[in-house]
Amino acid sequence: MSLRPTLALLAALVSLPLMAAQNDPQPSSKELMKEHQAQIQNDLADVDYKRKRIVEANMNLTDQEGEKFWPIYNTYRTESDKLSKETLKLLLDYAQAYNSGNVTDDQASKLIDRVEELQEDRLELRDKYVKRIAKNVSPKRAMRFLQIEIQLDAIATLEIGRQVPLVE
Repeated sequence: MSLRPTLALLAALVSLPLMAAQNDPQPSSKELMKEHQAQIQNDLADVDYKRKRIVEANMNLTDQEGEKFWPIYNTYRTESDKLSKETLKLLLDYAQAYNSGNVTDDQASKLIDRVEELQEDRLELRDKYVKRIAKNVSPKRAMRFLQIEIQLDAIATLEIGRQVPLVE
């Protein structure tokens, strides 16, 4: 499973504002996303492709189960990608605040709220699709899907977390 190059690029994008000179005006996360849109899209698509291959290799679906599972999974990933883009915006906003040399209490509070909201949204989304898979495929396959997703999310979170500096 090689999500490492894509996560490294994500970390590089997050650190772009950190490397800028202190006196230079900082581009917004929206401007950075637009500037690097093609690369971000390619990297997110690459991560999504690799993730799908990992799920495919580990779900052990019969042909009949696969016919029911994959449309549900594809819809899940489409919705999940929206949350991934929001997470990237959050990381870029944090990088800007961090680069300013002093993350204020107000900035930290707003970032905390966004992190918690994104975590809740991701859990709700995953729960919604686990239930759909349980209903349309089987509870056992839904459990396996949940286990795989939890592991993949943990790997991605750990990799990003290792590359983002702690607030001072």
